[in-house]
Amino acid sequence: MTALALLAANWQVRRPHPAVRQDPGAGQTSGAALGSTPSAVERSPAVAVDTPKVSHVSRDQMLEQTQSAGTNSPAGQPQAASDWAKVETSDYKQYVRNLRALGFPEDLVRSIAIADVDKLYEPREQPIKPKLVAYDAPLSQRQTHDTGPKDWQRVKDLWQLRVEKQGVLEQILDSYVPREILRTPISRNYEAYEYAISLMPPEKRNAVQMAQETEILVEGMNNTSIRDDAAELEAFKQSCQDRDAALHRVLTPEEFERYEMNTTPAGTELARRTIGMEPTDEEFRAMFRVAYKNWFDTGGVYGRWRANPVPAEQIAAADQEMNASLKEALGPDRFLDYQMAVSGTGQQLRNFAARFNLPRNMVTQAFDLQTQVDQLARIRGPRPDGSASIAGQAPLRQVAPLQAQLQEVLGSQLWQAWETGRNLHVELDP
Repeated sequence: MTALALLAANWQVRRPHPAVRQDPGAGQTSGAALGSTPSAVERSPAVAVDTPKVSHVSRDQMLEQTQSAGTNSPAGQPQAASDWAKVETSDYKQYVRNLRALGFPEDLVRSIAIADVDKLYEPREQPIKPKLVAYDAPLSQRQTHDTGPKDWQRVKDLWQLRVEKQGVLEQILDSYVPREILRTPISRNYEAYEYAISLMPPEKRNAVQMAQETEILVEGMNNTSIRDDAAELEAFKQSCQDRDAALHRVLTPEEFERYEMNTTPAGTELARRTIGMEPTDEEFRAMFRVAYKNWFDTGGVYGRWRANPVPAEQIAAADQEMNASLKEALGPDRFLDYQMAVSGTGQQLRNFAARFNLPRNMVTQAFDLQTQVDQLARIRGPRPDGSASIAGQAPLRQVAPLQAQLQEVLGSQLWQAWETGRNLHVELDP
């Protein structure tokens, strides 16, 4: 008999059920207090709780997925009622072992356990869950500057409760169970953290998540309580250093770098901008190292872009150094692919080349010439009346020869198609 048929048969025989869980508020799942924040390296002993009893509250949900399985036993097989009598028990860990022994798919076993434990914890989670604010709500409702101690206490209470619930599930299932990353009223790339944690070895994920969540909580509380910008920035740097120290204690250098690539703005933005380039893992790692150095050289402080004021000359020099380092790391051909991926002109030209099946040498020349034209156009800068300034007349005179060269490289028809496409403005208003 299949696992699905067993579930349907259990519903049909309507056996008397063993005792269900006690009410969550009655102390069934009490855990040790986590304090202000859980440990950044090891999970709090909040997981040392009584094993939940078998609950049937979510069996009807499972039944909806199994009604089409039928309830007739194959010839020569024991009846469903007698089989299910061997499965039922008030010990949830044993119940899970019984389901596995009968051949239930692991995903289904986990779904049953998680649904039951979620149901158990829901009355305790619901009162302290943050209220969702619509993206188009008034600014006064979306601002976070008035987040106070009571709000942060609710965030910590919810965090503690979810750590406890995760521990209960891991005891029941005897394996790692992911949990949602701690979210605060402060804007962060929470999805990036969850993705990066999922790439870590299972035995390290809880420690990594705890270290990251501690930094998220500390940064958020400092952000809303420290009014001096310089002092708040120093506090942010310290919280990031503490997180990195905790991560270094559990991750190898390679794992730590991978985590940074997937969570820092320098890494996530680089991944977004180089989509058209399709870099290999080795290429992306080399580019990230260069880009992350540039992030700090131009005033970045961990996840904050240019938080430290930096002279424009220093930024320009750092950008030049970055491009030179990227070209050396990638080689001329792949560096061209990078340049085209990260610039609007390059993206347009790449699409144009694909449309007309242009050879690479033609694309290379066209990109170089069009980039020079774009740079001169920015230097020229129009006056308010639309005419070129006196200082910009020299660059203006240099544009015409470059455009003539570009027309020669592409040919008259392709040149016309390129100019038409670049000057095309599409109105998306209804």
